[in-house]
Amino acid sequence: MKIRGAGSLHLVYSLLILLQMQPSTGSNSTTADDGVKCMKSERQALLAFKQGLVDEHGWLSSWGSEEDCCKWEGVRCSNTTRHITVLNLSAYAYDYNFILRGNLSPSLFELQHLIYLDLSGNNFNLSHIPKSISSLNKIQHLDLLICNLSGSLPSQLANLTSLQYLDLSFNKFNIQNLVWLSHLSYLQYLSLSGNNLSKVNNDWLQVINELPHLTSLSLYGCNLQDVIPQYFPIINTSRASLVLLDLGANNLTTFAFQWLTNFSNSLVSLYLGSNQFRGPIPETFSHMTFLKELDLSNNQFEGEIPKSFWSSNLSSLQILLLFNNKLNGTIPKSIRLLSKLEVLDLGFNSFNGVITKAHFSTQSNLRSLSMSSSYLSINFSHDWIPPFQLKDIDLGSCELGPDFPGWLQTQRSYRFLNISATRISDSIPIWFGKLPSMARVIDLSSNQINGILPNLSRNFSYDSSALGINLSGNHLEGPLPSFPANTTHINLSKNRFNGSISSLCDITGMSIEFLDLSSNQLSGKLPNCMMYWSSLQILNLANNHFFGKIPTFVGSLSLIETFDLQNNNLFGKIPSSLRNCSKLQFLGLSNNRLSGIIPSWIGERSNSLNFLLLKSNHFGGEIPLEICWLTNILLLDLSRNNLSGHIPRCIGNLTALARKDIAARGHFFNSSHGWFNPWRYADKASVIWKGIEYHYENLTLQRTIDLSSNKLTGEIPVQISSLFEMHQLNLSRNHLIGRIPPNIGQMRQLESLDLSHNRLSGWLPPSMSQLYSLSKLDLSYNNFSGRIPTSTQMDTFNASAFVGNPTLCGPPLTPTCPGDEKLIDDGLKYNQQDKDEFWKGFKPSMELGMAFGFLGVLALKIDHPWRHVCFLLSNYMKAYLSNLKGYLCLVVSAVCLVITVNAARLRRKLKF
Repeated sequence: MKIRGAGSLHLVYSLLILLQMQPSTGSNSTTADDGVKCMKSERQALLAFKQGLVDEHGWLSSWGSEEDCCKWEGVRCSNTTRHITVLNLSAYAYDYNFILRGNLSPSLFELQHLIYLDLSGNNFNLSHIPKSISSLNKIQHLDLLICNLSGSLPSQLANLTSLQYLDLSFNKFNIQNLVWLSHLSYLQYLSLSGNNLSKVNNDWLQVINELPHLTSLSLYGCNLQDVIPQYFPIINTSRASLVLLDLGANNLTTFAFQWLTNFSNSLVSLYLGSNQFRGPIPETFSHMTFLKELDLSNNQFEGEIPKSFWSSNLSSLQILLLFNNKLNGTIPKSIRLLSKLEVLDLGFNSFNGVITKAHFSTQSNLRSLSMSSSYLSINFSHDWIPPFQLKDIDLGSCELGPDFPGWLQTQRSYRFLNISATRISDSIPIWFGKLPSMARVIDLSSNQINGILPNLSRNFSYDSSALGINLSGNHLEGPLPSFPANTTHINLSKNRFNGSISSLCDITGMSIEFLDLSSNQLSGKLPNCMMYWSSLQILNLANNHFFGKIPTFVGSLSLIETFDLQNNNLFGKIPSSLRNCSKLQFLGLSNNRLSGIIPSWIGERSNSLNFLLLKSNHFGGEIPLEICWLTNILLLDLSRNNLSGHIPRCIGNLTALARKDIAARGHFFNSSHGWFNPWRYADKASVIWKGIEYHYENLTLQRTIDLSSNKLTGEIPVQISSLFEMHQLNLSRNHLIGRIPPNIGQMRQLESLDLSHNRLSGWLPPSMSQLYSLSKLDLSYNNFSGRIPTSTQMDTFNASAFVGNPTLCGPPLTPTCPGDEKLIDDGLKYNQQDKDEFWKGFKPSMELGMAFGFLGVLALKIDHPWRHVCFLLSNYMKAYLSNLKGYLCLVVSAVCLVITVNAARLRRKLKF
């Protein structure tokens, strides 16, 4: 299928054109006269075209080896004239296995007798369509879908007046106008999808009016804006024959739906999904009596579905897509009148009410049913035998429980089953183990299903298609069963499974990509068969009872991105073979009994790491300098170990903690299984956040360094202040000395800072008052001294953040600091002598100024070093600067200081 519903029409049109050509053309192997071969000039044109291509798979190996080009791959000639009439090099015909790459050579358009040209799916390296295309004046079918072409469309396209089928979709054309289309009066099929048509926003409406034979128009994803009503053309209904109209994935917010009534007697497929339509669904659609496919999904339609939808007027409807809107109300039982429905998707709306078997008593053709996240209750009786056999079942987040839906036993052909979060609290039935041979995704997660999981491999017909099983978040217990050999994704996390995982060794073919068995009661050693899982990308065995050493064969998991063994009983060293896993983004080994040093290769070979969690083990030695090479690290947790030595000064090289543009970065595993995807995976872990341990199901917002509870010594590197985007820094319970870096105020995103239980000293940097986001602060039990900085943020912390620092003073520890009493007394004395506010500030300032003036003159008269004068000044100022009225004093002091610093020059001028 090329583009949505247009795929079937593409095949129909292609077949019709080929049938029209049959009287004058033959197959590759048929010739009119064995002595007559293809035209030499045309043979040379094909070879010139081939010369500019890269044919990696030898698809065109017959070109040149066989003298008669009519026998070449993809080439057909006329039986009578021997001219080449068909060139079909579509990559789609070969399931994308043979994609040609290179340039779109103008020599191709020397084949002037071509009627059919299909180059879709190949890669022409942003080539332009040459003007010489005008020579193809006999061509009826031109397909350049997804060819990586660019540039402006040549006006010479207007010369292709015989065209019936034109597909230029999903390229990078610069389309300035559509005037050339008005000359293609025989055009039946037109697709410009995936090209930017914002500059010709209203012209496409004229196209419909000027192309009398047009039956299929696809402008999907063309950046179309709202249409100005005055541009709506007047349609001659006798010429209105549009069968398919696709305007999906544009920016339309308003639309004259009444205009569509011009095609009420012709439209079969109408796609308006993924726009910005608002308000109630108009009644217009219910008058389209031939409509088979209607897509209004991913908009903002609201209110109830019109009752006319469920009348006999839409009795031909086969596909109805209304998902992801703001629709509400109930679904009436009259939906059964749509007896030809094959696909029904009402998901992600706000419906209410109960769906019963009466709603689907006539839908024997139904193949796909989706009501996920629509607030509906599904109450099919346990013994009901539906009239349909579904291929796609998506009822996630509906209410199916508490019983396990027995009617599912009758469905033997489904590919996708999603009944996650449907409030089922029943035992899993034995019959569930007999999965359909076509099953691709089974999702029963987030229920309360209990019991022992049956053997899922029993009576299973294997094929090459992948199978994913998600049973996470239930109450399943017992040993792991056997799984089908084609299983690639398994999520059994958050259950009660126990025993070993050796049954997974039955999965063959090295195809498993995703394995999450976390939060169970599994035990034993990791089985040797894991070394053959070369496709494994996600491995999460956290929160179990696995023991033993991490086996060296983990190095063979070359594609592994998440390696999570946290909270087990593993011991020994980190195996050096893990260095081969260069794609690691998450390495979680916390809460085990691992020992040895942190290997340097973690920085050398794993610079893609976002998360490194090694806390609560027995690692010793120093933090390797190579840890600074982890420039993509977002969470570094080495806490609760026996690490010693200094914090590396190069810690400022962890640049991901300093960049805003990496805020959304993090590892998400997406596996496309088609209809819906339950494999969106976010790395998770328990993290100490603001002094409390939290379990995060998504770590992408974490920006943390935690080196607490070790034996680290030395000073805090000043370079750490350059990590501007860090949210949490915990260096507590070490043996650190020295001062807090003076520029720590640069870390304005810091929300939690814990430096407690160290041997830090000195004044608290004034820049701490700039930590506007700080909500958790612990500086307790150090040797800090002086006054606690004040600011709106700093004033919110209580005494517990500062206790254990004997010489630290000021609120909230003490009301005042030493020396504050004298200043208060002086202030009271002046207040008693003179109540006038001016004299309260002026008198001490005058005294201070006179004293400084005398010292300044003295410095000029005698050869007294200016720094000594400054020293005297600063001592004399000290008592006054803390008083708000000392600002006048400061002005006088500054003048004196200028005189003093320039003493030598002034002495010369004054001739002292």
